[in-house]
Amino acid sequence: MDQLRAKFSRGRLPVHPGIEKHFEQPVWQFAGRLVEHPAFDAAMLSYCRRMVEPSAFKWPANKIFAQKMRYITCYTLIGLSDIYERGLGPAPTMTLLQSLVPASSRQVTDLMAGLKAGGYVVAQQNACDRREIRLRPTPALVMEIARSPLSFVAASAVIEPHGHFETLISDPERVSRLIGRSMGAVQSMDVLFTPFETVVEFTGRDSGYLMLCAVMGAHLAQMLGEGWSLPLSYDALSQRFQVSRQHVGNVLGMVTSRGLLTLQGGRIGEVDPRLMTEFSWWSAGQMAHFTMLADERVSTCASGEHSPY
Repeated sequence: MDQLRAKFSRGRLPVHPGIEKHFEQPVWQFAGRLVEHPAFDAAMLSYCRRMVEPSAFKWPANKIFAQKMRYITCYTLIGLSDIYERGLGPAPTMTLLQSLVPASSRQVTDLMAGLKAGGYVVAQQNACDRREIRLRPTPALVMEIARSPLSFVAASAVIEPHGHFETLISDPERVSRLIGRSMGAVQSMDVLFTPFETVVEFTGRDSGYLMLCAVMGAHLAQMLGEGWSLPLSYDALSQRFQVSRQHVGNVLGMVTSRGLLTLQGGRIGEVDPRLMTEFSWWSAGQMAHFTMLADERVSTCASGEHSPY
């Protein structure tokens, strides 16, 4: 452990404090290899570009998905559905979903009602027990929720080429399995999300994480001497992410008020190394996590046959 810590203290990026105690885990060993690669910044930039692309949906997808509680609820529903389809767990009902997610019963009910109205969830009655109503995520929901995981898988291929993204992007059923295995792995050892306090704070706000990707993408593009097409003005960000100008100011104020970054005329100014370190290790962990799970030859976490953790 001390040797590994020393290696990164001499490397291109210091270790984020929240993950030091988890370095023995294979997922973080993989992440460390990614961070040390010369193409890592380019990989992160490619991820940010994908995340800030305009949504193809006319329905307000960002208002539903781009917030932690709603995202986790949808993620959990997809994972439950995958486990059920493979005969490894009970049907994903409203009651089961409400018992598992960090939201009130009313919030989950209202979210599911909105998703059914938008064509993202279908309610199906159990033919054998008409009292049981199964919630089935549609392929549209699966692929929208998988936008970030798939973008991380694509980004990892910039560093270590593989064909996982191409295999997944055309197969919602396989993407559902990816999410099912991911849910099982994260529930058993939550070392990929909670250590990153600033990232978690952004995910708690409507489209907050997308705004974080926008500012970090602009910074990475500047570092690499590449263009970045999305201005960081409040007007441009509010239009892209379907939120108010005031909301953009409130979200970005979470980091500008602490001196973690500066914005000047819609352009990125200085970025505190602490924010860069946190976002980099967050990204590396997510790339490693989903790329390992995408290799179905070695990862079937939900079934317990083999876990990369």
